[in-house]
Amino acid sequence: MGVIKRGGFGTTLALALVIVVLSIALGVGLTRFGPQLAVLGPLFEEEPEQTTTGTVVVEGVQNLNQLTTMRWRGFVFISKESGGTGLERLFTGEVVRLVAIGDVESGVDFANLTRDDVRVNGEEVTIRLPEPEILSVSLDEDETRVYDRDFGLLNIRPDDELAEEARDVAVEQLEEAAREDDVLERAENNAEDNIRAFVTSLGFEEVRFE
Repeated sequence: MGVIKRGGFGTTLALALVIVVLSIALGVGLTRFGPQLAVLGPLFEEEPEQTTTGTVVVEGVQNLNQLTTMRWRGFVFISKESGGTGLERLFTGEVVRLVAIGDVESGVDFANLTRDDVRVNGEEVTIRLPEPEILSVSLDEDETRVYDRDFGLLNIRPDDELAEEARDVAVEQLEEAAREDDVLERAENNAEDNIRAFVTSLGFEEVRFE
């Protein structure tokens, strides 16, 4: 005897009703709790791998601001004479002789370093450093002094402005002497050593400079 199948239409109708109810419920849920579900969504997403980029390197180096990498100390002797004609210098002129001792600081200013100056290739970083420069020149006030003055025949009052002019000349000559002693080249080498140590601390294996 064959088997008689019953209720096929009724079962299909019941499933259709269930699907409709679930669809309505899902729509209501998305309407009411959509923002909350959007917040919860990222919790189930796989987090991307975190990497150190060139931007991180640039920002870290920029935070170093002006990096003083070379301090040079020296002295110069300055002789400064007042102006005027030969007769004026003879009668009312003055000669100031100064010994100046001071410090010249040189280094690299990273304020203008940009993302274009740093290239990251895997574990290697290539950096185009700004040119080294003289950052400051200062006289040692305890050691710098006027050690001699010559006055004209009718001059009995020292010229303080002449002494200040001698100090200005001393600052210029100290900087010139430091440049001749290759302080900028040494400042650049020291800057590279400092930056290399900093960048490798971020996890990179090799640092090159252009």
